[in-house]
Amino acid sequence: MSRIAIVFGLLLCAITLAGLIVSMQKMPSQFFPMMLGIPILFCGVVGLNPHRRRHSMQAAALISTIGMLAGGGNAFFTVIRSLHGMAINLIGLRIVAAAALLCLVFLLLSLNAFWREASESRRWHV
Repeated sequence: MSRIAIVFGLLLCAITLAGLIVSMQKMPSQFFPMMLGIPILFCGVVGLNPHRRRHSMQAAALISTIGMLAGGGNAFFTVIRSLHGMAINLIGLRIVAAAALLCLVFLLLSLNAFWREASESRRWHV
């Protein structure tokens, strides 16, 4: 799971880099994926140590949950604003939505790994 966290952290940072390359207009929402990617990447590196793996992966899952909720909420309200005829930045919307989607996928993978680990530990302790 630590290697998966490293990959997802790098993917989130790559989304930010792609957004900075594509758009000349800089805005804070472009840096949202990197604000999530760096801590998830750090948790993945710390999780390579077997003694710290459990806590670091739980922290990465928490960061991913926050990213999914914040990014999904931001994308939702941006779409609502566009439906009311307000001007929006489509690149910023795509960046935040992609980050929220990546966070959702990472969270689902994390929950699957946590449940699998819990069922294995219950099997050995019974």
